[in-house]
Amino acid sequence: MSAPNITPDITTLLSVIRELVGEVHPHWKNLHFSPDTHLEKELGLDSMARLELCTRVESSLGITLDENAVAGATTPNKLLQVVLDKHSGGTSDGAAASNRSGPDEVLMGSFGQAEETDETTSHPSLGEWLYALYCWSVFITVGLLTWVVVVLAPFESWRRKLAHLCGRLFLLMTFTPFQVTGKEYLLHDRASIIVANHASYLDGIIITAALDVPIHFIAKGELARIMPLRMLLKRFGVEFVDRFNGHKGASDVRRITKKAQGGQTIVFFPEGTFTTFPGLQPFRMGAFVTAARA
Repeated sequence: MSAPNITPDITTLLSVIRELVGEVHPHWKNLHFSPDTHLEKELGLDSMARLELCTRVESSLGITLDENAVAGATTPNKLLQVVLDKHSGGTSDGAAASNRSGPDEVLMGSFGQAEETDETTSHPSLGEWLYALYCWSVFITVGLLTWVVVVLAPFESWRRKLAHLCGRLFLLMTFTPFQVTGKEYLLHDRASIIVANHASYLDGIIITAALDVPIHFIAKGELARIMPLRMLLKRFGVEFVDRFNGHKGASDVRRITKKAQGGQTIVFFPEGTFTTFPGLQPFRMGAFVTAARA
């Protein structure tokens, strides 16, 4: 089937993506995202949602797309290329000019003035660069110290105390404001399920520095593939879960539930990961299933 003799409306394409994301995740309405944002991992559009996206794009632009091509388009950038490739079979000079401008340029030109404002204000000063370099040096130094003492400490209670002190040391040396409130609600003799939002790789460090009660983090299974990191996390009592294999994930939940029933305090990041976007991502149910069963 030949491509329709129309020029794809890129603004409409982006509007369709944002509209669908807003329906799937209401707190992300009118979200501005980059051309390389992953539709599933970062915007939460699974295979069924992308099938719906294909239908909406076809309806909005008046074209017929290959569902397999749309399913393989993991980012807005690649989805735009699918649309442009479909149209290029009978392009006019105007469409060819639009294609020559490139997906990045067309997409970025449609995101509005918020992106332009960021471009003028996002350049860090020399002082910020120096502070970032200092923080990285502290992170590497304290991180290596933590790895050594936690891996070598013979008793779990020692490992937890040393990790707690190393976390405090990192925050102190980076001049990070830090205050803990409500710790009295966590009892040493009672198991708890702690649920926290996930904003950066520092979340685990901050929670470890904040709490001196025995805790067990739940971490994504991909981290276990990194040998030095796995050695550290296993010695710290971290439990790994498979986020993508439903059968294995259910088995992981049962294993963690038994630990909670046995009196262990479990720390979950129910979003499962973090992105550069503000706000909460959709929760995975493991933390709440564990709490209900425990």
